[in-house]
Amino acid sequence: MSTGETLSYRSPISKLLQFFRRSRDQWKEKCKAAKKESKSLKTCLAKMKESRDRWKTEARQLRKARVSQSSTPEEPQKTDTPRRAARCR
Repeated sequence: MSTGETLSYRSPISKLLQFFRRSRDQWKEKCKAAKKESKSLKTCLAKMKESRDRWKTEARQLRKARVSQSSTPEEPQKTDTPRRAARCR
């Protein structure tokens, strides 16, 4: 294609503009939704890590208390407290 040649587009400029604007807006919405979900998942992960660390600390403290109470190792007792599943969103 030489520089003197011009391309003749068949679509009117107004239709092209409308199409590109709609395309841009859809892309922006998709990006916003992805960012929102990412932030939600990061928050959920932080809460779950915090909960896990709390449980881990509590378990270690109970284990230390049990060891200090008896010199012979005993079978760990099961507690009847149900664990709650972490729910995010």
